[in-house]
Amino acid sequence: MANITWPELLPSGLLAEGFSKQPQSSVIRTAMDAGPKKARRRYTARAVKYSGKQVFDGAELMVFEQFYHNVLADGVLRFNFKDPVSGEIGEFRFTADYVAAAVEGCFEVSMQLERL
Repeated sequence: MANITWPELLPSGLLAEGFSKQPQSSVIRTAMDAGPKKARRRYTARAVKYSGKQVFDGAELMVFEQFYHNVLADGVLRFNFKDPVSGEIGEFRFTADYVAAAVEGCFEVSMQLERL
């Protein structure tokens, strides 16, 4: 597990609306001189990409931005986060910068994560 944990001041998990989960392939296929391609596992552990959003008020957005930029070094470092599907704590990292948009007095933050 990572040494860094998602801030307790922020909501855990991702909203169901707009959520997606995409397992990354761990299979490699190799062409043979004749016949079908050979398929094998490249590795036993594979990453799973998550895309989703959270809604923050102004104070929570400031906590999130401080966490993202200062603690996670602009999203580079791994952190412990609640898996949106299983509910268990797993090791995640950002795969792209977040996007924050003002929505009805709150801030909707879209994020792309990878569970390791």
